[in-house]
Amino acid sequence: MDRICTLKRQRIEQNKYFVGSEYVQMDYAKKHPDHQLPSLWFIQHTIRQAGLQTRKPKRHRKGGSQYLLYPAQSIRNLGTVQQSADFIGKKYITGHSKPINIFSTCYYAPFKLYQIAPVQAEKAVYAIENLIHLWQTYPLPHVLRIDNGLQFRGSASGKRSLGMFLKFLLNLNVIPLFGAPSKPWTNPHIEGHNRVFGEKVWGRNVFTDPHQVATECNRFNNESLEYFYYKHARLVFNSNYAYIESDEQIETDRLLSVKGKKIYFVRFVDSSEKGTTAFMNILNENIPLPEQYNHQFVFAEWDVEKEKLSIYSEFKNVSILIMECTFNINI
Repeated sequence: MDRICTLKRQRIEQNKYFVGSEYVQMDYAKKHPDHQLPSLWFIQHTIRQAGLQTRKPKRHRKGGSQYLLYPAQSIRNLGTVQQSADFIGKKYITGHSKPINIFSTCYYAPFKLYQIAPVQAEKAVYAIENLIHLWQTYPLPHVLRIDNGLQFRGSASGKRSLGMFLKFLLNLNVIPLFGAPSKPWTNPHIEGHNRVFGEKVWGRNVFTDPHQVATECNRFNNESLEYFYYKHARLVFNSNYAYIESDEQIETDRLLSVKGKKIYFVRFVDSSEKGTTAFMNILNENIPLPEQYNHQFVFAEWDVEKEKLSIYSEFKNVSILIMECTFNINI
């Protein structure tokens, strides 16, 4: 127990960005390789007993997502390697009028790796630039989960259109998965890490120059990579995953082929103020739904090749098709 507490205190005193039980366990394995590795449960219990918790655990509504029929199993079924990407809200340095924009991305299945990078603006071109660089070293995901920002979907008014970012993903055979608007808790992987950035990188540093931000982002990334190489690297690099070649040119201006291309959406069904008609919005198109599905999640599949939208409701890990409609691509 003393060893665990010592390692936890060292992380806190060294102002490490990651001080959770997984990182304490990693430190224990490196410092005491000949000893039996304590379980995460035991480390967490020891830290609580010693009063070394750095944040209070949040209370979550137990079973809330299941009650609202969140399609967790449908998402898992999309592919093995899953990743999220997002832009952290604009930050400002005292004395500087230009905002700091941060792009963040994290693998959350079957391994964990979180990376952040300052970018010029919250635009698709910078997200693409960062992902191309990342995917030359780390696997192309089967699924990339994104929010509904214009930089990802591509148009504020055009219906059923494919923006640059979607063409980029589809040309790489990466499945785009749009999260539910205004429901950040449904994507805890990226949101949780973004909160760590806000509280620790931005919250506890006083920046006077953008270069300092880049330096701290690199330190943050290196701490995340340390755990990846301790826990996941051997499995990842020994697996038959796909990567981008260093000289590979990725087309982003046009969709090379629609064959087999699909885009997925998690949506929370709403109703209009003037009536009880249920609907959801997908790429600026309102889709009416049967009223009984109001106030629950649904899972939508857009088959770009067949120009068909299929909408499912998941109950106890089983998806049921509730309706289909034509959904023409607008190129």
